[in-house]
Amino acid sequence: MKSIKYASAMLCFSLIIMIISSCSNVSYIATIDNEKMPVGPYAFYAQYTRDNYQSNLSYYGVTDFTSALTEQADSTGTKLYAHIIQETKKSYIQHIITEKKFNEFGLSLTEEQKSALDESFQKNWVEKLGIEKFTEICKSLGLTSAEFKDVVSISYKNSCLMDYLFGEGGRYEITEDELRNNYSDGYERFRYIALSKVDSSGATLSTDELIAKKAIVDEAYQKAIDGEDFGTLISQYSEDYLKITDDISEEDRNYYELSNKQASEDGLVIDKNGIFNYEYYLYYNYSIDPTIVNAVFSMDINEIRTIELPSSFWIIQKCDKNEKESYFESKKSLIHNNIASPILDELYTEWENELLITFNESAVNKYDPRKLDPLFVSPKQ
Repeated sequence: MKSIKYASAMLCFSLIIMIISSCSNVSYIATIDNEKMPVGPYAFYAQYTRDNYQSNLSYYGVTDFTSALTEQADSTGTKLYAHIIQETKKSYIQHIITEKKFNEFGLSLTEEQKSALDESFQKNWVEKLGIEKFTEICKSLGLTSAEFKDVVSISYKNSCLMDYLFGEGGRYEITEDELRNNYSDGYERFRYIALSKVDSSGATLSTDELIAKKAIVDEAYQKAIDGEDFGTLISQYSEDYLKITDDISEEDRNYYELSNKQASEDGLVIDKNGIFNYEYYLYYNYSIDPTIVNAVFSMDINEIRTIELPSSFWIIQKCDKNEKESYFESKKSLIHNNIASPILDELYTEWENELLITFNESAVNKYDPRKLDPLFVSPKQ
């Protein structure tokens, strides 16, 4: 009798373990066409997307990323952590589709692309991270070194796929002339001096303070009209120009210097919607005020104007967007994507519907950004 009770107890225990395991099985990330897919590639996108947001928000002054995950929401009200999960799933699905279509269309990397992949993998991952850190990351993601390289090779496979569809002779060919014409018609460049009309709490400054700010604006504007170097005036007058003090870290100093150089030399290249940083726009819906955008697009090169907004004073100088080829190059992929996106959206919707994909939410939950520590950025970012 004792052995029967013991056997029964063990059977119950085994059943409980099986039930628990079935409720929290993280051995696969999704089922696609009845095939269970490995977790590794999704883990990479989950971690990389989370870390990329931490790094980008750090650039804009967000120091407590853990709090930001649950406190910050996009324009639809979606919390940052949920937004990252959505983006991770989207990236993973696009990864799967690219792999599928790459093979289906009989594409292959050229020898040049293979060499570029080898060099990029070694330089930007193994050497940049250090072999110990890279090995630790691979272990955390459940990937071998070869599997990690295969995941990051997707950008090269995607380039092949895009060239197949939109390159010369492709079904939806996008020409260089089309890209440059789009840039010529849809983008402008300007530099600016900005002074706030509100304090750090958002309250409007006193009348005396506003009068003093307006006097500063008038002084800077007159100097600009008289021919003083606008970049120098930006460093002297703009409140967006970061002040470098002796007590800041070397990392902050480098960031400040880079930011100030961009402000005083390059300025902003914007489209007609006032978008200058697409990722920042996507999440925060932030762009340059339409009053300024309309002014920039109507001005002559080197023309200078003052503009007063409800919360700030601006002095803007329109600049030549063709002064450096790098300005066009910085927008080239975005312009290409803007042209290709409507077509790709239709194609990817069609291809995604063919996948019959069902995510394993237990595995997705394991890679919730709130549960992840940074791997690709330093903890202090």
